[in-house]
Amino acid sequence: MTRKQRILLLGGLVLVLLAVILLVVFLAIIPAVIQHYVNSVDLTINYLDIKSIPSDTTLNVELSLNVKHDIGIAATTDDITASLLYGGVAFGSVVIPGLDIKTGKQDYNLTVDGSLSLTDVDAFNLMAEGLVEGTEISLEATATIKAHAIGLTYGGLGLVRTLPIKGFNQFSDPTPEIDYINWFGCSNDVYQMDINVTLTNPATMGLDGIGALNLSLYYADSYLGYAESLTPELGLPRGESVQLFRATVPQASTALKGMALGVVGGSAQFYITGDNPYSTEYTQFQEAISKVNMSIVYTDGLSNLGLNTSCNILTILA
Repeated sequence: MTRKQRILLLGGLVLVLLAVILLVVFLAIIPAVIQHYVNSVDLTINYLDIKSIPSDTTLNVELSLNVKHDIGIAATTDDITASLLYGGVAFGSVVIPGLDIKTGKQDYNLTVDGSLSLTDVDAFNLMAEGLVEGTEISLEATATIKAHAIGLTYGGLGLVRTLPIKGFNQFSDPTPEIDYINWFGCSNDVYQMDINVTLTNPATMGLDGIGALNLSLYYADSYLGYAESLTPELGLPRGESVQLFRATVPQASTALKGMALGVVGGSAQFYITGDNPYSTEYTQFQEAISKVNMSIVYTDGLSNLGLNTSCNILTILA
């Protein structure tokens, strides 16, 4: 072999070695670095509002996420389909539009207006039950991400996160309060009254699109009647809201006298519960609403009580 041939052979081996190194870098090291960056992203749910319920398997939602990361490679992603799990069971998925990820320390909120597609209504109901009864639950989010960086595409990047969500905790903190009672109806063997309630939803989830609720009304531990929400367009949003219920109470109710005495005396304890098969028209929330058990107090006596003079309330108190 001549000297020239040896030089060419050596040069070829160097080029092959460089090519192998570059392949290792681009096919192994860089994907591992990008996966490391994906693993380092901090995600939290700011809120999840259910805006409307168009079908048994679709919820229109507004999802807000807080995203924090410190990444050394700028990248973009395709749309991300994230699966949501509760208790290890997937109940739905939501699509997050493709992201433009900048380098350096970033801290921003990402809002998604889209649909939550339900794949397991029973699992969703269990999740919603946990929210109604508890102060906090945990969801798991999983996704496979396709990212584009330094001119190449990297698929199969895995994302797994545990996301805590504050629960409704039976709307118990603070205790809902009755602001006004309008006792306006006394016909067809029933009494009717409109009840204004200040209610606080402490949860990360808002049920803006839950529509009209038809709930059971108790006084102390005795069944009194039923209460229908008169503001279905309001739903049960996050934070404080003023709810209006129309209560219908049979005049033969054994709890009626105790309730009337408590209201007039400024010390009335009501309970609004979901133990009613007609509590909501949406099957996705029937089990969850059935767990509702709100304690509501009225302490204003006659000062915030409206009475229809044609109704002889005194006969109840006798």
